[in-house]
Amino acid sequence: MTHLKDDELVPALSRQLGEPLLAAAYARVDTVLGLTRLLSPLGNYLIARPAARAAAHKITERTEVPLDGAMILGLTAAALHVWRADPMLNRVCEHVGQVSLERITELTVTPGRSWHPIRIVLADGEKIEVEGRGAAHLLDSEYARLRAS
Repeated sequence: MTHLKDDELVPALSRQLGEPLLAAAYARVDTVLGLTRLLSPLGNYLIARPAARAAAHKITERTEVPLDGAMILGLTAAALHVWRADPMLNRVCEHVGQVSLERITELTVTPGRSWHPIRIVLADGEKIEVEGRGAAHLLDSEYARLRAS
C-alpha cells in the first residue's frame, strides 16, 4: 500500500505500471447508502464502503470491467486501469485490472462539487457510472484526445 495525493497519482502509478499514465483519479461507486459517509468515518467504513463494494462487484459481473467500491482509474494510450484504493486516506492498493480502450466508446466526466460523475459506455452498450475526484476531468479530456488521433 502506498499513500498518494491526487497530484502524485500519475507519476507514481506510471512508474508502477512501467508505462505512462495520461491521467488518473480517485473514484468510487455511489449507492443509496452513500449518504452514511457524512455521518462519520465509521459510517463510511461500516455502511457506505461495503455497499459500494457490493455494487461494484455486480457491475464487474455484468460488464467484466474490474471495479471496486473505492478505486483509482488511470488512463494509458491503450487501456483504462483500475487499482483498489481508499480515497479518504489517499491510499493506493493493488492493481485489479484493465479494460482495453477498444471496448470503451464513451468516457465523460461531468463537473460536480468535490466528486464528479464519470460515465463509461462500453461497445456492447453497457453503461458504468461512478464518481471521481481531483483531476477526474483529465480522464475525459485525455480520452477525447486519444479518440481524435
